[in-house]
Amino acid sequence: MIENAIQTLEKLTGCSITVIDNDRVFARRRLQPLFTPLRRSHRKNAVCACGFDERCIEFCRYRMNSRCMELKDSTPFVKHCWKGLSEIVVPLNDGNVHYGMFYGGIWRSAEHEAPPGLPDEFYSLRAALPLLPPESENELKGLLQLFGDGVMFALRKSNLLEVAPDSRGVRVVDFLREHAAEGIGLPDLAQALELSESRTSLLVKELFGRSFSELLQLERVGRVKQYLAGTGLRLHEIADLCGFSDEFHLSKVFKRHTGVSPRDWRTRKRRDMVI
Repeated sequence: MIENAIQTLEKLTGCSITVIDNDRVFARRRLQPLFTPLRRSHRKNAVCACGFDERCIEFCRYRMNSRCMELKDSTPFVKHCWKGLSEIVVPLNDGNVHYGMFYGGIWRSAEHEAPPGLPDEFYSLRAALPLLPPESENELKGLLQLFGDGVMFALRKSNLLEVAPDSRGVRVVDFLREHAAEGIGLPDLAQALELSESRTSLLVKELFGRSFSELLQLERVGRVKQYLAGTGLRLHEIADLCGFSDEFHLSKVFKRHTGVSPRDWRTRKRRDMVI
C-alpha cells in the first residue's frame, strides 16, 4: 500500500523518492520488506549511481541522519551533497524517536558545483537536471512532509514502530551527558545498552555518523565552552570537571575541534565574537 502511494506521489510531483529506514526498522516486524531495495537506495537515480561510492553513504545516511537528530522535529530541509546534487529531506520521527529519512528530488545544486574526478557520464547527467525552482520549494516541502507524516501514521497504526533501535540513540545521549566527566569508554556504553562492543560501535556510527570517542570528545568540548564562557575557572580546573586527564589534553582536543586554543576562544567569546 505504501509503496503504491509513493509511486503515485512520484508521478504527481516528478520527484524521485528514497526512504532511509535506520537498521531496517520498518521491516523488523514483517515477513516481507516494507520497501524494495531500490526504494531504499539513491542508486535508482542514474546520476547518483554514476560515481556512487562510500562518500555517498557517508553523506546521505550518516551525515543527514545526524542532522535530522539535531533538528528534533520533522521540519524538511534542502540538502546539497558532495556531488553537487540537491534533494528535499524529511525526517521521519515519532515522538522523540528518529526512524529515518524521506528524500525527494533530484535536482542540480545551485550552491555546490560537481567535484572533479567523477566519470564523464556523471557531468552530462547532472547538467541535464533542473535546479529546484524557488517558487516550488516550500510547496514541495509541505507536500513531502505531509506524506512523510502519513507514512509514519500508517506504520504506527500497523504497530511497526513498536520496536525502534533508534530509541537507543536517546540512551546514548543520556549516557554521555551523565558520564562524560568520568573515565568512560565504549565498553561502558556497551554494558549500559546490553550490547556487544562491536554492535555498540556500529549502532553509534549508524545513528550519529561518528564514533563513540568522537561523540564523547564533542560532549566534553561543549562543556568546556560553557565553563570558559560562564566562569573564571582555570584550565586545569575545567579539565578535571570535563573528563580530561589534564589541561594539555584539554587544549589539544579543544583546538582540534574548534581551530583555536581554549584561551583564545574565551577571549574572543568575551568580546562577543561568535566561534
